[in-house]
Amino acid sequence: MSVSDVKTVQPGEDVLLLCLGPRAADIVFVEWIRPDLESEGSVFFFRDDRTYENYQHPSFHGRVELRDPQMKDGDASVILKNVTIKDIGTYECNVRITGNSLQFISSVHLKVKDSDHQQITVKTGDDVTLQCLDHRGGDIELLVWRRLDLEEDVFDCRHGSMSDNLQHPSFKNRVELRDPEMKDGDVSVILKKVKISDTGTYECYVRNSNTQPQPQLISNITMTVIDSGDGAGDTEDGGNMDRGKHGHVGLVVVTVLVVVVVIGFMIYRRCRRLNQHNHQCPADEAADHELQDLNSKPEVKIEEVEEEKPPVET
Repeated sequence: MSVSDVKTVQPGEDVLLLCLGPRAADIVFVEWIRPDLESEGSVFFFRDDRTYENYQHPSFHGRVELRDPQMKDGDASVILKNVTIKDIGTYECNVRITGNSLQFISSVHLKVKDSDHQQITVKTGDDVTLQCLDHRGGDIELLVWRRLDLEEDVFDCRHGSMSDNLQHPSFKNRVELRDPEMKDGDVSVILKKVKISDTGTYECYVRNSNTQPQPQLISNITMTVIDSGDGAGDTEDGGNMDRGKHGHVGLVVVTVLVVVVVIGFMIYRRCRRLNQHNHQCPADEAADHELQDLNSKPEVKIEEVEEEKPPVET
């Protein structure tokens, strides 16, 4: 037996598992199975014009239904709702028609993406759109944007009203819906004046009126923020640090200049006091001694030469 169909869906979506028997067939029994779960129950079990949940695997309770309850034209296709990662696998459809034995009709291999993962790079100071589109229909009851490394939310909207009670302080007044009405499931948000510290992985969770109470992961975005070079870095963190560094350097320069001026002034005052008492500065005294030595040496040499002259004969 070979796989007759392959379906790839996102978590939270509904998927149609196709099974078409003979067009004029009177279908009296339908069973959808997943071979790896067969020992624990069916995916869908129909007999005697009704479904039997007690024969069904617990993970599929309330999530599988016939596309056409009357199964006209031999249509035994089912809709699997609110798909999760755990639903990945191969599904097989078996049908019994009046007067015939059970027969295999089709199989579907279901693939479920972990999420709609995106990777983006932006510059500091820019505004960026974090895209999230929920195509499942229904009214958006809860929207939550989170960043994996933070306990508090990036953005929280409940029944159309934004709530900042659970919002991380660094995102207050910086995040807004791209479409305030969230038409066609557009729950994308705009993050304003991006900072280096905004780098991280963001996740979009949505609960709507057509899904289970637990919000479903719709979008996953890894954002890298690079410095634009125009000083638009972290205005709260990095910006203050840069300004602090420059301020510290300036303070050191000023301190050194003050010390030099004070020392110079003290030397000047000391020399002035010495001059007032008819004394010279140490530097001047040393210079005078050197001059005196130089002046005295030639006189000594002259005297020595004169003493050595021979007597003049008469």
